[in-house]
This record gives sequence, structure tokens and C-alpha cells, in this order.
Amino acid sequence: MAQTEPRWVLLIIDDGSTDDTPRLLEEFHDPRICLLKTNHHGVSAARNFGASHADSPYIAYLDSDNTWHPEFLAAMLQAINRNPNGVLWYCGQHTVFWNRNKDGQWILERECIDARGQYGLADIFELNGADANCMVHTRALLEEIGGWDEGCSFLEDWDLFARSKIRYQNQVFWVPEVLAEYRQVYGVDVDGLCAMTVQDPVRNQAQWKYLIDKWISHPGFADTAKRLTNQYLQTKKELD
Repeated sequence: MAQTEPRWVLLIIDDGSTDDTPRLLEEFHDPRICLLKTNHHGVSAARNFGASHADSPYIAYLDSDNTWHPEFLAAMLQAINRNPNGVLWYCGQHTVFWNRNKDGQWILERECIDARGQYGLADIFELNGADANCMVHTRALLEEIGGWDEGCSFLEDWDLFARSKIRYQNQVFWVPEVLAEYRQVYGVDVDGLCAMTVQDPVRNQAQWKYLIDKWISHPGFADTAKRLTNQYLQTKKELD
């Protein structure tokens, strides 16, 4: 809402929420805001659903627990104008990790700046990429690469980024600015997607297996697949 670039449309995807999202939105009277409701099918399905209703030439994403700096859209638009042949642009982020203890207190465990860089294919196959909240891409890109993988709910943004980079190696551009604030929360009674995946060994194992199985046949991913498979098998052994 506080973006210095005013030419935006906000599609809020309510994918089966049980909170007060619809009521809270009644407080905003801005024709640029649109609420779309759908059944809960996961983050990738929600993004595909939102993108299918978008009619602007460029699409960006902002998860409910993260924020953009006020100049995010303006800086990304400048990057688009500098590289108008691009299909995807991405920036850096400031990440904070919070842990809730048994007394309900939130403890700041660590924070870091992930500035990223202009990644090549070798970097991508080492699982380097951009978080969804740091990307802007052309609306046409999703159709060209098959959209967000709705079977992937862990590193789904890396998966989309990698498919984009493989298909358009010279049309994915790094924006060397930190323009997004990203939170990861863990601990007692935390139900966020990251927390559930990391804290549930069975779920964590299943998500890694999905990603490995999907990418293992790609020659550039072979070494990473081997490394991740070793870790996956170790996790399975510990579970057994």
C-alpha cells in the first residue's frame, strides 16, 4: 500500500483461510485491491489461481507474513526498463528467524542479508535462486514454463526460478538491491508452512523426495541430487 510506484493492482488470494481476512479488507477502500476466494490447495495453487486472474503485464508475489520496502515496485520497474527483453527479475532480501519457546515468547535467533547475485546455471543447480517475494516476472512466463508446480510445496520458488533460468538463460536479471523483508518462524504451536515442513520429519522427508525425484534426471542436478539423497536417506534411517 505504501509503494512509491502507484501503478499496481493487488489480488489477495484467500485460499480457505479461517481468520478475519475478509473483514479486515473492508477497512480498505481502494479500487486497486481485489479479494479472490478459492479452496485451500496449497501455496503454488494459490499463486496459479491469482495469476490466472491477473491482466497486468508483470506479476509479483507477497506472502502474508513478509513485506516489501516502499521502493520495491519502483526499483523493479526500473530494472525492467533497463532490460526490457527479460522475463524474470529478482532482488535480495533481509531474513529474520524467530523461535517461539514453550512460554510463548518469541526469540530472535538470527538475521542475515541475502543479497544474491547474477546466477548462472551451475549456481541454480546448487539450489541458489530467488524467493517468491523477491521476484517479478512477465505474465506470459507462467504459461510458457507450466506455472507453479502444485505438487511442490517446499522450495517451490526455486523450482520455478530454475525452470525459468533453464529456458531463458540470458533473460533472467538480478537487481542488486535488498528490497524485501522475509520472516521464518519456528517453535511451539507454530503452524506456518516453513515451520511445519522443517519441524515434521516425515513431511520434510517427503518434500525433499519430491524435489529430488523431479530433478534427478537433469544432468546438471546430478551432484546436488546425490548430496540431497544422502541426507534424505540419513533422515529416513533416523526415523526408522
